[in-house]
Amino acid sequence: MTKRPYEIRDPIHGFIKLSEKERDLINTKVFQRLRRIRQLAMAFLVYPGAVHTRFDHSIGVMHIAGQICKRLKELDHTEICNTTVDQIRFAALLHDVGHGPFSHLSETLLKKFAPTQQTDMGQVLEKIHEKITVDIIRNDTEINNILSPCERNFVVKMIEGKEKRRDWHRDIVSSELDADKMDYLLRDSHFTGVKYGEYDLEKLIESCYIGDHPETPLAINIEGIYALEQFMLARFHMKQQVYWHEVSLISDEMIVRGVTLAIEGGNRKIAKLYKYPKRKKKDSDQDYQKKKKGFIQSYLNYHDEKVINILRNCKQRKASEIFNRLYNRDLFKTIIELRFKYEEKETRDRLQEMVEDPVRKRQCEEKIARCIDIKADADYVIVNKPPVRNLNYESQSKTPDPGAMMIFDENRNKLDSLSEYEGELFLVRPTEAPTLGTVQVYAPYQVSEEKKRKIQDILRSS
Repeated sequence: MTKRPYEIRDPIHGFIKLSEKERDLINTKVFQRLRRIRQLAMAFLVYPGAVHTRFDHSIGVMHIAGQICKRLKELDHTEICNTTVDQIRFAALLHDVGHGPFSHLSETLLKKFAPTQQTDMGQVLEKIHEKITVDIIRNDTEINNILSPCERNFVVKMIEGKEKRRDWHRDIVSSELDADKMDYLLRDSHFTGVKYGEYDLEKLIESCYIGDHPETPLAINIEGIYALEQFMLARFHMKQQVYWHEVSLISDEMIVRGVTLAIEGGNRKIAKLYKYPKRKKKDSDQDYQKKKKGFIQSYLNYHDEKVINILRNCKQRKASEIFNRLYNRDLFKTIIELRFKYEEKETRDRLQEMVEDPVRKRQCEEKIARCIDIKADADYVIVNKPPVRNLNYESQSKTPDPGAMMIFDENRNKLDSLSEYEGELFLVRPTEAPTLGTVQVYAPYQVSEEKKRKIQDILRSS
């Protein structure tokens, strides 16, 4: 058994024991950087305690991944050896090492400014921070001195997830039922001071199961379906009450707009952070690897407060004003909101198409600015469609989902998707409830009731 003689006291899980390699990984510069990247970006503007970081979250994910492995070993799976457990814990610990400033907002900005042709990324631009994580793990000298080539390759494989078949190793690190979600729900709930994210972690882990099937996803035993339902409900409520709180949404959009204005205005420091290198036709493999290494070296120098300080004092006046507003909590306000459930289907479809088309969305913002006042600036008008996930998302389609949560029924000796349990679980019952979608407009301007009605008409016709 791997010895874990070191320990960290964590506010969520109590004492977390560490092996020597895990301690050494935590002490690397790239991992210590996560202390300066807040888990929930600027959600502390509404929840003052939400200043926890990717650092403590990553350690918590490693701990839960280890607990899941321990449970699976208890079920007498001979293939789960100590080496496998160690490698899964390494992958869980390092899974977020590529996150940029403001956590998931960096993903939005990296996608926004990513090159359109990228040979080693293909055309898939989702989760670029995972690509950067892999680059860091492969190239960081400290990590390479701690992990063996075999261990590094395993970690990279778990983070990339290129295997087409479901596999419990990867599911523990990244899936609809992974250690990442199990930790952040409890951690975010604790530090925001709300109770919505609480669920029965112990029962959920105890119910984990690997099915003896051609594919071996991480599943939940039938006895754990109500703990799973509680977990799903916690995730839904945290999204509605914390992650998509109005202040969080507005501050997120202000960050994206401010960074965008800075880059488009020629700010080279911020452009270096968010422009993943493009491979040109004349670039050899060696040339492109050199570009990526240069990007990573620069990327690792940035964190939340550094970006805020750069943009508060930058020459791009509008970007500076937006970030000074964020710094002083002088936020834009929601001046109008259109709820989909009150609109005709044709209007809903048009609104959805508009927010997904950058050109049409910008034209809409310009029209709204002119409607507000002749002096209003479209750069300070933000049209946003907050993400909405219906509570019973599993029941929306009977099409098999390759990433769906799976339930193992011992009585039938059968592995089923969660949708098969719609008669037993409230969350997966079919519903005819109207869509919860909405389109909002944020701006720092006072708007009369008459102009609000005109802005609503602009949205409907855009």
